[in-house]
Amino acid sequence: MSSTQNEKCKGKHFIWSKPMSHMLLEILAEEALQESKPSSTFKAESFVKVATEISQKFNVQCEPKHVHNHLKIVEKEWRIITKIKNKSRFGSDDCLKMIRVSKDVYDEEVKV
Repeated sequence: MSSTQNEKCKGKHFIWSKPMSHMLLEILAEEALQESKPSSTFKAESFVKVATEISQKFNVQCEPKHVHNHLKIVEKEWRIITKIKNKSRFGSDDCLKMIRVSKDVYDEEVKV
């Protein structure tokens, strides 16, 4: 393990990089398509699969609990993005994968 990757595992928190997060979402999307997702939750085996693949690919010690916790953060962020996108004065640019809004509307929203 390189020293930078080793540092990511020190302490109580596992640090997720963008490529790791992307891999998590790809694997879970695949799991959902394979009906490994009963109702609105994933099976524990799905978290184990993600943790194993991330550990191997990125040479880190990823645990299923890290996957579960990161998924909760991603879900929370997605709910916020969806809420913002649904506001009447906000738009989205699907090509750039960004929310678009005028400066005046943004400033007004931040004050609230």
